[in-house]
Amino acid sequence: MRFPFTFMGFMSLALGAWILLYFVIRKPDGPVSGGIEVATAFLMVAFGSWVVYRRLRRGPQA
Repeated sequence: MRFPFTFMGFMSLALGAWILLYFVIRKPDGPVSGGIEVATAFLMVAFGSWVVYRRLRRGPQA
């Protein structure tokens, strides 16, 4: 049953992109909190990209 993991990858991509877009429009409050928030969004996008890439590359059995 791979659906929850693939769904989690797509949600991670969507939320990470939304957070990054939000910070392009509205700047973070401080340098430390902004760094933590951008790093978290980057990790979400990286994880989601890895999941989607693996799913598309290997197919349903990935």
